Amino acid sequence: MIEAQRLALFREVAHRGSFAQAAHALRLTPSAVSQQMAALERAARMRLFDRSTRGVTLTVAGQTLLRTADAIHGEMHRAERALAQLRDQGPPSVTVATFPSAGALLLAPALAALDGRNGPHVDTTVIEAEPDQALAALRDGRADVALVYHFHSRQPPPDWEDAAGRCTYRRLLKDELRLVLPAGHALASRSAARLEDVADEPWIHGCDLPGNAVDALASTRGLTPKVVCRSSDFRFMQALVAAGVGVAFIPSLAIEDRDDTRALTVTPTAKRYIGVYTAPGTPSTPPVRTLLEALQERAEALCTA
Repeated sequence: MIEAQRLALFREVAHRGSFAQAAHALRLTPSAVSQQMAALERAARMRLFDRSTRGVTLTVAGQTLLRTADAIHGEMHRAERALAQLRDQGPPSVTVATFPSAGALLLAPALAALDGRNGPHVDTTVIEAEPDQALAALRDGRADVALVYHFHSRQPPPDWEDAAGRCTYRRLLKDELRLVLPAGHALASRSAARLEDVADEPWIHGCDLPGNAVDALASTRGLTPKVVCRSSDFRFMQALVAAGVGVAFIPSLAIEDRDDTRALTVTPTAKRYIGVYTAPGTPSTPPVRTLLEALQERAEALCTA
């Protein structure tokens, strides 16, 4: 039998990539960790780690076991939170991980609608997180709901299936990258432009996934733009455009209505898909079920606006 305590220790080693680092985090000796992992491998009757002087990596069997270890860890964490709520006899609670633009456009209005509906008050905690961090919060049991985004395909990236574990995904809406220019720009009076029209101008890039999407668009056209800023804050990017620093590519839902900038359709463009993951078991809880309904209603309102 695989003991739960050894499985928790295995999870720590797997995520840290080292017996020594896991031992330090758990205040154990590296020897004790090594012995426990050897016992776990005997119980599994398979090698779980590839060992080297640089640390350890998981075998295929180890990766399989880690998915179970992550799921159990998340369930235990959620159970502890539920028991604490019952013990304290407090109001129902929900924790949401979200990226900023979805927090402003989707989550905040949905929470306002949620609070206005008949039913008990819900204690809400919000974690600002990019998609990978949000999925980790779900997996670890720190979040019940995660708002995420990805580009290009309607379906989430294949590697998210492992990252999300047994979580459930629902699509909410999509939007496109648009070209944002200063109001006095030569192209500002047009409704659409080509990527090549601004190839020689300074570009203001998003970070991570948005920046990667723009880089991919430029690559398909054989362009090597001069990038003068990378930022995770679309509002800041638009302010830099207004100041004449450069042009930017911003998802349409994140563009503010300003007199000093203009947003044009651009060819080619990239589609950003926004969706919501829920942790195993949470869709049946009233706060999460009501929040999902409010998020869907808000998404539909944005699509028809």
